[in-house]
Amino acid sequence: MATAQPAQPTDIYGFRLEQAGPQQLADLQRQRALYALQEKAWKKYTDKQPPRLPSGNTLKRLVREGVPPQLRGWVWMETSGAGEMRAAHTPSYYGNLVRAQTLSKATAQVELDLPRTFPGHPYLSAEEGRAAMRRILTAYSVHNPVVGYCQGINFTVGVVLVAVGRDEEAAFWLLAALVERICFPGSFGQTLSGCHVEMRTLQELVGEKLPRLHAHMARLGCDTSLIATDWFLTLYCSSMPPESACRVLDALFHEGAKILFRVALALLKSAEAALLRTDNAGDFMRVVKDWVSHLYNIDQVMQVAFDGIGSLSMHTLDAVRKVKDAEVKDFMRQRAQQRAQNRSSGPAQEGPRPNT
Repeated sequence: MATAQPAQPTDIYGFRLEQAGPQQLADLQRQRALYALQEKAWKKYTDKQPPRLPSGNTLKRLVREGVPPQLRGWVWMETSGAGEMRAAHTPSYYGNLVRAQTLSKATAQVELDLPRTFPGHPYLSAEEGRAAMRRILTAYSVHNPVVGYCQGINFTVGVVLVAVGRDEEAAFWLLAALVERICFPGSFGQTLSGCHVEMRTLQELVGEKLPRLHAHMARLGCDTSLIATDWFLTLYCSSMPPESACRVLDALFHEGAKILFRVALALLKSAEAALLRTDNAGDFMRVVKDWVSHLYNIDQVMQVAFDGIGSLSMHTLDAVRKVKDAEVKDFMRQRAQQRAQNRSSGPAQEGPRPNT
């Protein structure tokens, strides 16, 4: 008689814990214990009628310490500006976009990506969850045809949808806030020009904040974009356990895109000792990927992000971005000119064959 296999452990949102050993499970338990403390800290604000967020540094401190999972839908909509965006449109706006999804030019690519988006999740891999993601992604491509659909945001939408209790319309407006208010312009466009700017900006910040690691990466020929592009394109939702990615989203929705850089620097700093022992780019990337993908308790990394890398204001970030944006635009202009020259010259004309 066959013995039943033990059920694979999952996080609070139903995502499977891949290759979770004793250390990862212990980390997960510590994360669970934090939720009780978070709920207690937020109780005085949720008990009000109606519930009202604290203001100023109190809100910043609470969000940085982590939003209780059951409050994320409310807090994210308030802190991100998604609630304001929703209120600026008619109540039927999202429904109208869904009904107009035949106008979307992204349908074919979305259909290809849905089966690859968290295939092990009981809701997102079922037709109900895929249908919800399909509606959100195609509706957004109609709402914002300049961006349309960018591969990577399907993972973000999947995590956000589950985290907000499967509230489809809330997930749509949170996506809109991320693309249109929070992340650098062009980060999710067809050319990914904004993502190129962010990668060059991160490279500069690694040089400033982690000079030994920056020099080591240069010796190995390991560019920051090789490890961090997915972090920024999916907002960490496909790179680390989704429950941990939600801690990043807590702060990202409230403080803006500087959080992406703070977390990236914190991840690299936390793994710096192991990374400095690598002697080739392949091993470097493997160490980073393994470390981040098994980060079931992100609390220590978030502490490093906020207290261990020094000052990183939006003013400072935007100053670096401005320089890198000019570099990327110049690079793309040169590449477009080169392509135009190649097209105008056409294929080389073949001369007469020599007599044999």
